[in-house]
Formats: sequence, C-alpha cells, structure tokens
Amino acid sequence: MPTDSAVIALVNDVCGQFARAEVARALAGHSTGHAEHATLTERAARFDALVDERWRELVKAIRAGLPRAAQVERFMPVRPLTNGHVELHVHDTSARRLVVLLTGAQALAVGAHLTANGAIVLDRIGQKLEPGLPHVKAAPPFAPTGSTGRQATPNGAADPPVARS
Repeated sequence: MPTDSAVIALVNDVCGQFARAEVARALAGHSTGHAEHATLTERAARFDALVDERWRELVKAIRAGLPRAAQVERFMPVRPLTNGHVELHVHDTSARRLVVLLTGAQALAVGAHLTANGAIVLDRIGQKLEPGLPHVKAAPPFAPTGSTGRQATPNGAADPPVARS
C-alpha cells in the first residue's frame, strides 16, 4: 500500500516530466538548425516516455490505495449542460427517477428558493445561521442603517442616483 507522500511524489514526478517534455517541444519549435531541432525533439520523446512510465506507476499506486468498492460516481444530481441549461435529477414520491430541465435563470431561482427555505426551517427549529456567515459590509449604492443618504438625482444629472434608507 503506497503512502500519501509516495502518491504525491509520483504526481509531482509525472507533472515535472510532462512540463520538461512541453518545454523541449517549445524549444524545438524555435530552434535555428536541424541538429538542434532533432536533439530537442528526441529529448521531448524521452520525457514523454518517462511520463508514460510514471503515469502507469501512479495509476497502480492509486488503485492499490483505494478499496475495491470505490467507483467513480456517474450520477450527478445537478448537471450543467453546454447549452446553458441545467438538468436536475430527482425522485418522486414513488421512487421514480425524473429529470427536470431548467434554464440557467430557473436553476438559479430554484437554488435561491431552496437556500431561503432551508434557512427559514433552520431558524424555526432554533439553529441560527449568523455565526457561520461572513460579515457583509455596507456597499454603494446602499447607505448604512440609520443614515439618511442623498436624494436621487434626476436622469441626465452629473451624479449617479443613490438609494435612500
């Protein structure tokens, strides 16, 4: 069983050899002569061979370190699509699988509503969220609580409108 340090060392080695191969290829592309190009191309091929060798060792180490039951999870309850839509995979009350297709705006709205409802439920059962939330500073155009703020200027005026509190 490989140690975590050994796996990280293999990852670093794979990355290092890959970077060396890329540098050698880039230098070969800018070489001034055929001999220099051939030398750098051959060096890149050697580094690529080392990448392949270390990659196989890395895969072997990762497989040895994981239990047999560990598998890649192919199910994603929320999956963004390339067309800007979002698939939401759910089960109904009869345990039937459903896929709900949402636009990006609909997905954001659903997420916001679920978050708000979750916060309300937690508040009602006595769990307060404030200690875990970051402090929000007053930011323009909003004035801090208790200040009067400036009157909004009409369209075309020099200053931008400011909200009043």
